Amino acid sequence: MTAAVPVLPEAEVRAAMHAEQWERAFDLLADHDRELREALESVELTKTSAAPWRELLERQTALMQDLTVMRDETAAILARMGRERRGALAYRTLAG
Repeated sequence: MTAAVPVLPEAEVRAAMHAEQWERAFDLLADHDRELREALESVELTKTSAAPWRELLERQTALMQDLTVMRDETAAILARMGRERRGALAYRTLAG
C-alpha cells in the first residue's frame, strides 16, 4: 500500500511562531506528527520511493533548526533580563 507523504505545514508554523502564537504552532506540529505516524504505519517503505520522505525530512530538519535558533535567542533574552533585574535590585539595595 502506498501512503501519501504528509505535507509539513511549514508556512503556517512559521507564521504562528513569528506572531508568537505558540499554541497554534504546537497544535500544527502535533497534527503533522499524528498524520506522519499514521502514514508511516500504512506504508511499506521498502516498496516506495524514498525521495519524497527524504524531502519531508529535510524540511522538518530546516524547521527544527529555525526553532532551535529561536529558542536560543529567547534563552539569551531571558538571561539578559535576569541579569538586568539582579542589577536593578542590587542598585536599589545599595541606594537604600
